[in-house]
Amino acid sequence: MFDATGSSLGTSGTYAFHDLSYEFNFGDNSGQTWGLSGVSKNTQSGGPLAAHVFELPGTYSVRVRVAAPNGQSHEATVSVTVQDAAAFYSGTRTVCVSTSANYAGCPSGAAQQTTLPSSLDGKRVLLRRGESFAAISVRNEDDGVQVGAYGTGAKPRIQSVQIGTGRGGSGDFPDDITVMDLDIANGIEQTASASKLLILRNDLDDPGSSVNNGIIIGSAIDYWAPLDPYRTAPVSAFYNPREIFIVENRVIGSTENDEVPLANLQAVASRMALLGNDFGRASQHTVRLYRAHKTVIAHNALRGMSSDGLRHSLKLHSGGVGAYNDNYALSGSNWASSQIVIANNLMGDPADNNAWTVAVRPQNDGPDSNEGIEDVIVENNRFARGSRTNADVVLVGRRLTTRGNVRTDGQSLSIGYTHQPSSYSLLPLDWKGPYLIR
Repeated sequence: MFDATGSSLGTSGTYAFHDLSYEFNFGDNSGQTWGLSGVSKNTQSGGPLAAHVFELPGTYSVRVRVAAPNGQSHEATVSVTVQDAAAFYSGTRTVCVSTSANYAGCPSGAAQQTTLPSSLDGKRVLLRRGESFAAISVRNEDDGVQVGAYGTGAKPRIQSVQIGTGRGGSGDFPDDITVMDLDIANGIEQTASASKLLILRNDLDDPGSSVNNGIIIGSAIDYWAPLDPYRTAPVSAFYNPREIFIVENRVIGSTENDEVPLANLQAVASRMALLGNDFGRASQHTVRLYRAHKTVIAHNALRGMSSDGLRHSLKLHSGGVGAYNDNYALSGSNWASSQIVIANNLMGDPADNNAWTVAVRPQNDGPDSNEGIEDVIVENNRFARGSRTNADVVLVGRRLTTRGNVRTDGQSLSIGYTHQPSSYSLLPLDWKGPYLIR
């Protein structure tokens, strides 16, 4: 994650987050492009937050150029060193697992076994392609874990993936966990605290109304931290999930059930990157972010088909108007969603049955309308309309920008927003605007 939100060059009388232009170059020009947008993976332009996954070892020089409306500009660089996984997980720190004892393609010197290891801590676990395995369970105390594939053929078939548990008796939670290149039958779930998660190129697209084709990040932390009667770790040991990357996954659920999956992705997190995913059907919202801080949502397809036609391709709200803090004991659940860039996505689908495509606003205009949202940029997205669509974007918050967005049918974009004191009555008036519609 690259963060240039501290920029202030030439911003007298302006909002730096919105009015400066930012061009990132990740120094990783391998010629790859995003499948949806066709944009190079090596660059990101627009808002002050960007994210990138480096997949090959080496040292990369990442540059950002910041330009002000008055023509002033400045550049800054940072060096990123990527270690070689084969060296980092050398010898038996890599475990190849094959139920049929087929180890062709397993790295030299790796441990070989027919069942999943009981502990994943500090290991790279590679599963034989074309074979099926039980559930993957990452314990709270497991750190530095990679789960991936080896050999040739179809992705390994996994029952489900659980990353950590909610209770956190020791105050230790999973850190630096990668789950990649798997075919997952019944969801990826991480419900409390965790950091540095990379969920990369997984398929969760089984048909059927009882299958949980969804990814869950931090969704039950508001129970586990303050309310669990059997919790032994102090609330101060819990932290909001952070540094969460969900990249190039295919998650296509079902609209036949009003409970499973609730969403293709539901999350509470800071420093989150959703990049290049294909998210489709769900019982409710395609992507629902209960609270988000310093988040990039780019180059995804968020299609928006739901079970009841009352949902959204993307729903972003918050817990209140409080300040964010990593420590849950300090932030609680009432922090505002802040500093979010939503760019270069395809929002909606001709089969989308909802009235609103993207909702950046409190979840309801009622008893929970005090959910603050600030500093969000919605830019350069394409909006596809379904038969019931009447609004492409609905905004309620402060310093919210839309720019460069278009409809796929060439018609004018429909944007809704409010300054009215009578609407969202519990939300302070200074959290309703300004809206920077461009």
